[in-house]
Amino acid sequence: MACAALHVRATLFPVMVEAAESEEARLLERARTGDAAAWEKLIARHGRRILLVLLARGVRASRAEEIAQETWARLIAKSKEGELDRLELPGLAITQATNLALDDGRRERVRRAASLEESKEAQAIVDPKADVLQRLVTRENVERALIELEACPPRAREVFAVVYENPEMPHVEAAKKLGLSVQRVRQTLCDVRARLRAKLEE
Repeated sequence: MACAALHVRATLFPVMVEAAESEEARLLERARTGDAAAWEKLIARHGRRILLVLLARGVRASRAEEIAQETWARLIAKSKEGELDRLELPGLAITQATNLALDDGRRERVRRAASLEESKEAQAIVDPKADVLQRLVTRENVERALIELEACPPRAREVFAVVYENPEMPHVEAAKKLGLSVQRVRQTLCDVRARLRAKLEE
């Protein structure tokens, strides 16, 4: 019995394959002339494979679905316009989807390059308003520092002027020039700096 069943299956299998191929050929021919029902069956049969091909190329799932839909839409449009001399699936759909994915990738690379270039240009541009504001703030700080310096004792102003007009001068030499001890010069500078810092931090 088992051998008989196997013999029946072996006999029927080629017939089934031939019938399936015949049905596919009829659907393809109907679809080639724009038959909507035939296209619906073919898309249901081959649609998953198109998605898998796109996903294998690294296309995002959501974008792969969009490209697959556009692929079928373009093929259907061509069939209705009589532009398909021959229709082979899934080969033709795979080629169409692959080309769309390549175009999509090129557009994305161009967009990213343009975005990067705009970002670099934006970083290179100096905001004139910011520059003016910075100058105003700096000038205001200088004016406040000068006012505070004028309020210091004359001797303190003299020490400050000698040291800061000659920044390379050692404190020992400044002390000799002023007739003060090194410790006195350093203490006076600390006091003046503290007053200026406090004024600028208000």
